[in-house]
Amino acid sequence: MTEPPEQGSGSTVLVVTAMRLSKTARAELSELLGPGYTVVDLRSAPSTANIVLAPVSSPMAVAILRGEFPQARILFTELQDDERGISLAGPLSRIVAQAPDGYFVAHSLEALGPVVQSEARLQLAGSTGRTPLTLSLTTGLPLQAPDQHPPDETEAAGSPVQETTDTRAEATVRWIDRATSDSTPPGQWLDLEPIDALVTRLVGTDEPRRDVLWAALTAECVVRLADDLPGDLLVDISGLEPTIRAELQIRIASEQIPQANWP
Repeated sequence: MTEPPEQGSGSTVLVVTAMRLSKTARAELSELLGPGYTVVDLRSAPSTANIVLAPVSSPMAVAILRGEFPQARILFTELQDDERGISLAGPLSRIVAQAPDGYFVAHSLEALGPVVQSEARLQLAGSTGRTPLTLSLTTGLPLQAPDQHPPDETEAAGSPVQETTDTRAEATVRWIDRATSDSTPPGQWLDLEPIDALVTRLVGTDEPRRDVLWAALTAECVVRLADDLPGDLLVDISGLEPTIRAELQIRIASEQIPQANWP
């Protein structure tokens, strides 16, 4: 087995995958990048990595990754490769699948205005074709005076738009260090002992929570339970290594399940 390079600098750019990629896929990506690159899994990566490819994750998971790889650039990555059987979809992939005509990130109303005006000109000009979806980061450009109005704009004075708010409560996964926390929030604890016992039996280790299989099984249990619980799901993370915590939280974030540290 080839060991990863000891440093991610100089002639070798070290790329870390925090996504569930096979050894074959990592090798192929490394080959595609060229001789100056090496692609390794999160669990075997040194702290001097240059690039970290991760699924869309929570701020907590990103903070853990930054702590583990302080020099790296962390890139949220969605990957769909049908030929290789890789499906690592995220929120943007799901948005694209719904076929909207645009997706805009506006940092102010002033920034949103020119976007609406530009799209309105297309619509008023009779454009009915779908525009390929791109992610647009808008800037605060001044509003332009409209050069065309819908024919019935002055007559069509509709009733005010009613603002609606989705008040559906969502269960949150709460990560709690029971060894140091003086309090716990309301919710149901995830029983980790059966997972400990299973990993101990399968892997033959005295420290099951140091093995990535433990993180994978725990995350799967969390995903299965999160939608059915009437309240929050509490998970003890005391003593977990940072890489195991990151593995847990990345897997949960990829399923779009709300999560938070306590306290």
